[in-house]
Order: sequence, then C-alpha cells, then structure tokens
Amino acid sequence: MPKDENINAIPIGSNASAGTRTYFKNIVDAISQIQQFAVMERSDYEIPEDFLTLRGSLNFFSIGFGNGFIEGMVFALLLAIIMPLTHSEYLMELVSLSFPLARSRAFLWMLNLLPVIIAVTLCSYLSRYRIGKIAKRAVDALLVGRMFSLIIKAIIIFVLLIAFYNYNDVVAYGLGRALAKINVGFGHGVFLTISRMKEHLLITAFRILAIFAGAILAPFFTIWLVSLYRAYQRKKAERFWME
Repeated sequence: MPKDENINAIPIGSNASAGTRTYFKNIVDAISQIQQFAVMERSDYEIPEDFLTLRGSLNFFSIGFGNGFIEGMVFALLLAIIMPLTHSEYLMELVSLSFPLARSRAFLWMLNLLPVIIAVTLCSYLSRYRIGKIAKRAVDALLVGRMFSLIIKAIIIFVLLIAFYNYNDVVAYGLGRALAKINVGFGHGVFLTISRMKEHLLITAFRILAIFAGAILAPFFTIWLVSLYRAYQRKKAERFWME
C-alpha cells in the first residue's frame, strides 16, 4: 500500500530524538521532551513505533524515580520539623514569635503537604500531552518511576514511625537526659514533647500512607479521566458527523 504523501517521516537529527538518548537534568526537561513528542504526534509526522528506545524509556523512568525520591525526602524533612511543633505548645509559641502562622496546625499540615501537592499538580499537567503512542509511553514511564520511588519512601517512613512508637519512651528519656546536661528546662521540654507524640504516632503513620497513596494515584486517575473524556468527545464528534 503506497504511503500517504501528506504524512512526513520524522526528521532525522531532530532535537526531539535526542531526548531518547540523553539523560534529563530534572523533571522539567523530561516534561519539555514529552511536549515535543506530543507536538510531533499532533502534526503530520510519521513516528516509528521504536522511536522511543529502551534507553529513552529508562531515562523517563529514572527522572520519575528521582523526582519521587526528592519529593518524599522533602516531605520527610518537613514532617520531622512540623511534628514536634504540632505536639508542643511551648515550641509552637516559641516559633510563632517569628512566624505567627505557626500557631495554625492546619497551616503546618498544608506546609508539610506542599511538595506533594506541587508534584501531583505537575504530573497531572501531563494529561494534556498523553496523546499518541510515543508520548503515552514516555508519560507512563515517568509516572511509574515516580510511583516506585514513593512506594519505597512510604514504606521507609511508615516503618520508622512504627519503630519510633515502639521505642518512644527510650528515645524521650535518652534525648531529654542528654539535653538536660546543657539546659535543664530545654531537656525537660524535649522529653515532654517526644512523650506526648507517642499517642499520635500510629495515626500519623497510617495517615502518611494515605497521603502517599493519594500522591501516587492522583496523577494516574487525572490522566485516565482526561483520556476517557477525550475519547468520549471524539466519539461524540464522530456520531455528529455520521448523522
């Protein structure tokens, strides 16, 4: 069957093809490459099935994994700072002298969730570019890499919180006693803060599992819903022109 003269072969040496061979510096570079794929697939270029090579798919997987690792690490660091604040009126009042919003537990939780919210928004943004076989494979590889990273991070944080719950009394006593040698009042305050955290640790551990589950699933559901909506719109348009 002769090739349609209106369809052009993908240009050799195109900058877009370099994205399947080189590593990306960050997730913005990866999304930019996906945008190029989407533009090419919306146009009249004929893109071969194997244009996105195995190395290219691994590159998108790696950037997704790395982004998920950074996202989880920032979340864990913020959690380590914010948890003591939410369970100690003394620390909350002390910090609020320089940062008044620290009195609001709702604000502190939103601050803790900020890296997750930003990452979910950024990944969900990819839904508009998940068109065509190449762009879809690139988006899926990036999201799967992020998913595996967040699953590992969620398990690690969950295990650490459970261990902290089991050894809370030992940690509170040891750390409080060590700091009391420097300042008795401060050491006593740290002991009370850590001790009071114990009753909330189990709830926090399972809450964090739910947060990570939402962070993992939200981009997938967003992309799938957008894809279903586009398919519905396309079939609706086809039915309209067939009538």
